[in-house]
This record gives sequence, C-alpha cells and structure tokens, in this order.
Amino acid sequence: MRIVLTGAGTGGHMIPFEPLVEMLRRVHLETKDNLPVWIERNKLDLYFLGVMDSQSKEFCERLGLKTTNILAGKLRRYLAMQTVTDVLWRMPVGIIMAMWHMWRIMPDVVISKGGYGSVPVGLAAFIFRVPLLLHESDAVMGLANKLMANWAQVITVGFAATRHGMGYHKRKTIVTGTPVRQGLARENSSGAKRLFGFGENEPVVLIMGGSQGAEKVNELTLQILPELIKKAGIIHLAGVNNLATVKSGADRIIQSAGRQHAYKLFGTLTDHMGAALMAADLVVSRAGATSLAELARLRKPAIIIPLALAAQDHQRANAQLMEVAEAVRVISQENLGRNILLQNIYNLLNDQEIREVLKQNIARFDYPNAAREIAQLTFKLARGMVPFQSIQQDEKDINAGKISSAEHENR
Repeated sequence: MRIVLTGAGTGGHMIPFEPLVEMLRRVHLETKDNLPVWIERNKLDLYFLGVMDSQSKEFCERLGLKTTNILAGKLRRYLAMQTVTDVLWRMPVGIIMAMWHMWRIMPDVVISKGGYGSVPVGLAAFIFRVPLLLHESDAVMGLANKLMANWAQVITVGFAATRHGMGYHKRKTIVTGTPVRQGLARENSSGAKRLFGFGENEPVVLIMGGSQGAEKVNELTLQILPELIKKAGIIHLAGVNNLATVKSGADRIIQSAGRQHAYKLFGTLTDHMGAALMAADLVVSRAGATSLAELARLRKPAIIIPLALAAQDHQRANAQLMEVAEAVRVISQENLGRNILLQNIYNLLNDQEIREVLKQNIARFDYPNAAREIAQLTFKLARGMVPFQSIQQDEKDINAGKISSAEHENR
C-alpha cells in the first residue's frame, strides 16, 4: 500500500505528521488482512511530496518517509515581485513535478496537511482520481485547503467550530481534532522539573514563540526577565535563528540576578518538548493549532498571544474559540506590553483556583484519538469507502461543549 503525505513543509504543517505516521503504520498492521486484493497488503510505503527545507527534510527522513521536494507558488497578500515569479514559474513547474511523481508512485491515498506547498500534489491527486484527505487544524480554513476542498473526498478538522462554517462541504467534514505526539507526558511534573534543573516546588513558566513570530515574544521575555526570574523558573524557546541574540541579552540579566539555574534557553525542543510542557505550571504561547492541541492534551493553563500577521488571521480565530470557552487567557499583540504580560503571569501563578478552571475547560479541546481516526479514514478511502459525518454531529458537539449553541446558530 502506498500513501503520499503533503504539506507546506514548515512548522505546524509538519509536526502532526509524526503521530499520524506512527498511527498509519499501526492501523496498517491491524487491518492489512482485510484490505482488498487490488491493494498491496503486506507492505506500507509512505512518501512526502511537497515544499521542504533542510529541517523538514531531516524531520521526514527521521520518520522513515521517502521525500521529494516539489516546487510551489505562494500567493501573498501584499504586492511582491516574487508572487509573479511563483505564479508564472514555480507553480507550473511544481504541477508538472507533482504529476510526474504521482504517476510514478500512484498512491492509494493522499493526505494533505495544507499550506501552499500542498496544492500541486492535491491537484495531481484530483487529476489521477486518487482519494484525497485534507486536514485543517485551525479554526478557519487556509487558502490552500479552501481551494482543495472541492477535490477532497474527506476533510478532517481540529475544531468542531470549523466544521460548522464549512457550508457546502460540511457533510464530508469530520471533526477529529489535531494529532498530537505520543509520549508527551512521559515525565510527571516533579520529574520534568528535575530534568531541567528546577526544584520540585519551584513555579515554572514555559515561554515559546512558535515557528514564526518569536521575535516579539523574545523581546518581551527579556523585558520581564529581571522581575520574573526572582519568582519563577523559566524555560524559554526562542527559535533557532534568534538563539544567539537572546542569549547575549539574557546572560547579563541572569548573572546580575544570581539565579543562573532558573533560566533555561533553547532554540527549539523536539524530544524533550513534552518534558518542558510537563514541567510548566504556566505556558505563554502563540496560538498555533498544534501548540494548543498539546496544551489541551496535558491540561496546561496558558496565556495565548495570537500572531497578528498569521495567514487568514487563523491564530486570532483559534484563540477566540478557546477564550470563549474560558480555556485560556488571551492577550492581543496590539495590547501587549511588559506590565500587562507580567501582571497576567503573576495573577495565574498566584491563583490556583483560576488555573484549575483553565485546566478543566481546556480539556474539552482534547481529541486523544485524532491520529487513529485520521488513519482509519485513510484506510477506508483506500478501500473505496467515502465516509460522511453524521447529521446528528451538531447536537453531539453542543452537548460535549465543543461548540456553543449560540455559535452553532450563528453559523
């Protein structure tokens, strides 16, 4: 059996592939004897076709995917000569490349995570009549997924509210949640704190800016560091490209504070991301869908700062859904300043009752079976089945608290 994965090749478009690939292999072992005779049952070949940089290529190869870089044109929301080049050269060439490699592989199913890098492969799937499964993690559909929704047999979404805004495509849209990496909670809170060199009873704040937009968060972190380091341990994910700059500024502050052990700076964390989350009593984060799904999985109280320039303003939409449910505290970047951020951090660190309310409410956004459901849908498509969401799903979502009745009526 052959499955092609595709996506933009960066950030949140890639991370959910890790648990999904693991689950695809597991479901294949469970169901291979029941696959139809026209599918090669005993072997599962997984490919990634899409835009890749060196980091995403390494990520895919670590997962055991056979990778091919496919050119793609990006439609920017501002005037840029590069857009003309992309439309006139990169996109046509990318479509030809995708057509060739899809013909060479001829997969049983294509899974797209979205992003501009997925469009040539999605189009090739449509032309060759290969079943296409889209996944949209954000509260609002991205531009690429909006285009490919017409070609897809099934659309899976991370938020129930996303499905209720799908209009014509609602019936083929299924709420699965966003796949989250397995083993995030390998360490308990005390063990995770010891791993990072903190005391078991020391309050810890995890600050992360995401794959984009970390510079503003880094700037504010350095501003509040002289005060915050006196009261809490800090794990700061500054982004690989910002690491040297942040380190030079932070070194002076922590040396004068005399609490060198209390500030842990990283560009990014992969294998120890779960431990960092488990160590944290409070998380300060952007509103990327994958980060929010991980916070929901581990029931972490959080202050969310949506990236102001995110495509389709999706981070603000993600944050608003969770804020309405009283699952996170949201500070808009336009209103964000040193004093406001510090005040909110102290307020949550010092109020156990509020943190418990946030933990209980964010649990409603956890979909522990997301990867398995998407994998099972993939194998259904390979067998020629086209699943549809039940018309009773609206009531289920309302009763489960995934979407309010007022929000349903507005949609």
